[in-house]
Amino acid sequence: MKIRFLLIGTSLSLIPNLTSAQCVATQDCATLGYTETSCSGGTGVKCPFGNKWACFKSESEICNDLGFTLTCTGSNQTGGAGKACNGKYNICKCATNFTWNTDTKSCEVNTANCTVGALYYSDGTCSNDYISDKQLLGIVIYEKSDSESGWVMAHNTIYNIHWSSSYGDISGVLTTSSQSGLTDIQASCTNTDIITSKGSKSAYPAAWAAKNYTEGDKTWCLPSGGLLKIALDNAYNFTKFNNAIRIVQTASGASAARMLGDVSSGTERIWSSSESGNDSSGNDTAWIFYVNTSGVFGMSKGTKGSWGTLGFVRPVLAF
Repeated sequence: MKIRFLLIGTSLSLIPNLTSAQCVATQDCATLGYTETSCSGGTGVKCPFGNKWACFKSESEICNDLGFTLTCTGSNQTGGAGKACNGKYNICKCATNFTWNTDTKSCEVNTANCTVGALYYSDGTCSNDYISDKQLLGIVIYEKSDSESGWVMAHNTIYNIHWSSSYGDISGVLTTSSQSGLTDIQASCTNTDIITSKGSKSAYPAAWAAKNYTEGDKTWCLPSGGLLKIALDNAYNFTKFNNAIRIVQTASGASAARMLGDVSSGTERIWSSSESGNDSSGNDTAWIFYVNTSGVFGMSKGTKGSWGTLGFVRPVLAF
């Protein structure tokens, strides 16, 4: 019996002092998460120790925080993709020829079909077929890349125009006397803006003719020498362009589009916006391309000035 009482006494001595170790709950509302002055619609719990509130987020706010913010009813959007949260989506489906851009959260034109020879329409889409209920703007002559714009050439020609009414060198426009130096592929609109800033339509009719071409409510330009060279002085590109024109003519009539070089004189002289130095007489010149239906058979320094070379204008459009 003595041993039993001794053991009981020992075990009781090991029990902690519960009174001195008790935890006391904080009464600091902010620490407990009650930080709002009020809750919208009263959706929350008031701090028992003060006037602050812990508010509950609505379903809409929770969905928004998770990235479900889109109604998918915007331009070229055909509904939501995947599951919805409170009637909204984080990605949308796109119409034919458009693809979803996760950065801009919009449907953008899919330019994968915009290869050389494709028909280019006013909505920014391309097709190898003629689509009668769309506005045709031209034919792709240069493909878009991550670093460069693509280019479209009008499917009709503006006839017999002088480059300018006087000689005068245009400061800022690339001047190269060498055909191999025509590398200004992306400079068409830059050149056109510089030329038209120097004078009126009567002073620089070729550049103004291209700039005033209003098809599709787009910005059209007088093509640079580099762009014309790569688009025309290339049998593959040239053939693709004229084959596309034939598709348009077959579907919509001979007057709907004009093949390169298909003019009454048998020669289409196409002006560029690139200057080419001087001719043998010292007169200012610009590059001009000589084309028949078989292809480019030459490029030369077309003499500027109202009495000089007459040429045609094929406006171009960047995409």
